[in-house]
Amino acid sequence: MAVFAPDSIDSAERLLGDAARAQAAGRERIRLALIDLFLPDGRRLRDIERTAAANLFQRLIATVEDDLRDRIGQRLEAKDPALAAAVTAGATPIAAPMMEHAGLLRDPDLVALVLRRAEEHRLSLALRTMAARNAELAAGTPVIDMLVDDADPMIASAAMAMIIAESRRIDRFQDPVLARTDLPAEAQHRLIWRVAACLRRYMIDMGGLEPGVADREVGIAAQTLLAGYDETTTLEGRAIALALLLRAADRLDDDLIARALAEGRVAFAVAALALRAGIEFTAAWDMLFDADGSRLAVLLCAIGMAHGTAADILFRCVPSDVDPDTAAGRIEAFMMLDRRRAEETLRPWRLDAAFRGAIDDLDAGLRT
Repeated sequence: MAVFAPDSIDSAERLLGDAARAQAAGRERIRLALIDLFLPDGRRLRDIERTAAANLFQRLIATVEDDLRDRIGQRLEAKDPALAAAVTAGATPIAAPMMEHAGLLRDPDLVALVLRRAEEHRLSLALRTMAARNAELAAGTPVIDMLVDDADPMIASAAMAMIIAESRRIDRFQDPVLARTDLPAEAQHRLIWRVAACLRRYMIDMGGLEPGVADREVGIAAQTLLAGYDETTTLEGRAIALALLLRAADRLDDDLIARALAEGRVAFAVAALALRAGIEFTAAWDMLFDADGSRLAVLLCAIGMAHGTAADILFRCVPSDVDPDTAAGRIEAFMMLDRRRAEETLRPWRLDAAFRGAIDDLDAGLRT
């Protein structure tokens, strides 16, 4: 575990360097997660966050498969009742084993989304537990309740829509859920068609269905499933919509962001930080969940957040495996940061994500 020990002004310079290096470290983390998530159970690292991510991945695929199987079964019932029953009633997963064998589960985008959901749940739970112990915070009206009752009907409606989107992400046992409708359009499109391809193969190989019939029935089911998708109804979309309204009303201030985060409204806090910084939601998300807090510190400095408020956020978001000296060092280094230097360090994250990725790939390739 690295220990961060500030040395006056040098600590701020070191913080800027750490933030610049953290982007590459984040991409490496996704690569390693791809390996770890698909190790046999006996060799998988016993980490609660990675276990949660693996469970989320399995449930996500199973949900998509169940939806498609139901739709296909309904269409096949009149034509081939036996196959319809086999498709809809089978308890054995069809898609996941095929996709794993074909290497289709090793999707960096999907793994990143699953890890993000696991991280969000961990942080949200920790923040809400901390808030429940804080008598001063508990005595006030929660931010989301205040916004639901806002005098501006558009803000009130947007806040309620975000609550509804949040409710889809927890099951009745309070475990995290990643619904397919919370995936970005491209990731959901890719996942549904991959699961559909597996069901097609099953219906042809095991059910003896003609390929042309299987193509038609599975294709219609997948297209119907995709037709009901609206990216604006995802939690990310709802959080951004609410943050945009508050920014337009000049109410997206430091205190609101800090209070929302303290109450466990992670997606909204990320959306607010992204808008304040002029960066994408996913970039702000990566910074909030930075392994050592360096990028988050730079982000908070770049948007001009008050020192006391920023220090509180840095303290709340520090991972549990970071030692106290490192956490204290990050906060002290933040106090010494020059805002113009922080803005310059943040500048690459204001580029288009594809452009930023291309620059990183080129730099990495030229170093080898």
